[in-house]
Amino acid sequence: MELLNTPTTHEPFVAPERAAAFLALSRKTVLKLARRGDLPAHPVGRGVRQMWRFRLSELSRWLECEAVKLDQPSGSE
Repeated sequence: MELLNTPTTHEPFVAPERAAAFLALSRKTVLKLARRGDLPAHPVGRGVRQMWRFRLSELSRWLECEAVKLDQPSGSE
């Protein structure tokens, strides 16, 4: 049975270095945002030193949302 709306290709995960280059941020900043839950990220592994992986499509949507937030006037004006 075929599922509707199933993507035909699977988007691969990228490492923090690639995510950082895509966002024009440092690797350290990307990891900090991921740990805080402010950036769409997928933890891999368990324990103290988790590895993080990212999908560029999710990061792109996150960027668009951040741009919209910046474009909105603040209520204090």
